[in-house]
Amino acid sequence: MIAPLLASWLLVSPGRAEPPSLSITLAQAETSALAHSPVLKQAASDLAAAQAQVEAQFAQLVPRATADGAYQYQSAVPKFSPAPNAPAVSFGAHDNWSIGPSVSYTLWDQGALRSAWRSQKALAGSDEAQRELVARQVLLATRLDYFQVQLSLEQERSEIDSLRIAEAQFRDIDSRYRAGAANRIDWLSARENVLSRRREARAAQGDVAVALRTLFAQTGQTQDLDVSAAIDARVEGETPSGVSTPTVRVALEPLELVETRLEPAGRAPVDSAYPRLLVFERQSEARRLAARSTAAGEWPRLQLSYLGRYEYPLLPALERTWQNTLGASASVPLFEWGRTREQARAQRSQAEAADHQRDEAYDELVRDWHQARDRFAALRDQVAVDRDSVAETAEIARLRYASYRNGASTITDVETANLNAVEARVLAARHETQLLIQLATLASLSSSKESP
Repeated sequence: MIAPLLASWLLVSPGRAEPPSLSITLAQAETSALAHSPVLKQAASDLAAAQAQVEAQFAQLVPRATADGAYQYQSAVPKFSPAPNAPAVSFGAHDNWSIGPSVSYTLWDQGALRSAWRSQKALAGSDEAQRELVARQVLLATRLDYFQVQLSLEQERSEIDSLRIAEAQFRDIDSRYRAGAANRIDWLSARENVLSRRREARAAQGDVAVALRTLFAQTGQTQDLDVSAAIDARVEGETPSGVSTPTVRVALEPLELVETRLEPAGRAPVDSAYPRLLVFERQSEARRLAARSTAAGEWPRLQLSYLGRYEYPLLPALERTWQNTLGASASVPLFEWGRTREQARAQRSQAEAADHQRDEAYDELVRDWHQARDRFAALRDQVAVDRDSVAETAEIARLRYASYRNGASTITDVETANLNAVEARVLAARHETQLLIQLATLASLSSSKESP
């Protein structure tokens, strides 16, 4: 499975001068993470072990048949002479052996074995719910890592666009300065603004690299790819001067498309069958059944057995024979200082503890679900405001520079307007990412179809 996923992630551009292109969809990242996750594989192995224990416990409910054999050699065989001068008669043989089947079955034990089997089944159900919980956690972590890459790319693109504007303005101010229409203070301020934007753009590239490495570790993909100077694939044209030559062009799904996919989670109810709740419910059931199995030890237990033997010798005659033996045994504890009763009581108390853990987990689930819903509602309104803010701050920056060219504004006013425009774009991207985080959280806590 991994090789096809890797092929869908990494596409090398045909031109030698162009860096390779890395295209990752959210669905690809999720699939890769679920296939790679060592924690999820461990949970699956734990579940397989628990299911094997169920089968092993069930085996005690059916008759047990074995084939037994024994051999013994005696160097001295006792002999007896019935009369003073009569030949001695051997009471045994040097070689002694037996071989044959045996069958045993517990006919009555007050349901102890059956309750133990059902208890093990409940424990396996708890492990199954635990695996489901781990899958949801892996999926949520992958989505958050993916969103962080998206945010880093949005910030990088904003910084690069801002750098291009700063460079264009510096070229214009430089021409005006050479023509005597601008003073040196404006020239130096514009130059410093370019340097500042270059630093921010390069720092944004570093943030993209860190976010990508985190996503790669989660998904187990493209670890050897050079992402030290990754750039958003939406950045067109040549890279501005001062920014490192791109080592890879990264294309992720737009934030808006991801929001559309996860949007149903914003309306989904809290998941009453949330895996963490099922873990405690099934643990409680397992402990109650274990208590029932233990308490059955205070009642009589009846076992039947059959033993068939082909053996030698059959004393006093030294000959081979087939021997059938049927047996029944019963046992009941008379005095054990309350050990069985106290063990059962301890297991019932453990079941009650699991019930309380389930109640606490449900309270936390409802709390987290409501918090995510409230944050989502607030962020949805902020994102709507951000769209207007981004457009308006960009327009203000353009008008401010036009005003500067007409002599009505200072270069400081221009730089402030440019900075406000960049901050508005970055803030909008951050709010959009936070909104996606709340949607992903709701998908993890709710019965949405986006849950794994």
